[in-house]
Amino acid sequence: MESLESRFPDVHFYNAALTEVQSGVVIGTGTRVGSMTIIHAGAVIGRGCTIGSHCNVCACVVGDRVSVQTACHITRGVVIEDDVFVGPGVITLNDKLTGGALSFPRIRRGAKVGGGSVILPGVTIGADAVVGAGSVVTRDVPDGALVVGDPARVRSRPPSGT
Repeated sequence: MESLESRFPDVHFYNAALTEVQSGVVIGTGTRVGSMTIIHAGAVIGRGCTIGSHCNVCACVVGDRVSVQTACHITRGVVIEDDVFVGPGVITLNDKLTGGALSFPRIRRGAKVGGGSVILPGVTIGADAVVGAGSVVTRDVPDGALVVGDPARVRSRPPSGT
């Protein structure tokens, strides 16, 4: 079996022996991947990213310069745009448990999601928005807004005209 280092020569694996990258994965140059992480078939990860240790990254799209910290679960179908920060222990969900189709979260460019937050199915976190640590995001977050709590509520918005 071909080593991770030879499959992805421009990616740094902290401990390739303790990392699983399934077939059909794309990882951009300059990305770093922590130990005990699994990246599932179909995942596309951009350039210059950090994927922390103990992460589960399903078939999703991660943009460039994204930081996914330790112990995150990024479920199938999620889209994370460029320049996003995802704090430790963040969980994304895609199943509303209603028997219907899956519904995928989206985290837009420049957003920051605090550690321990949970992003429910179908939720969009707006560009440059901030989700406070430990929040449960049950509805869309406007661009530039700060949300906190369980359920997450808007605490501030950018001044109009920006």
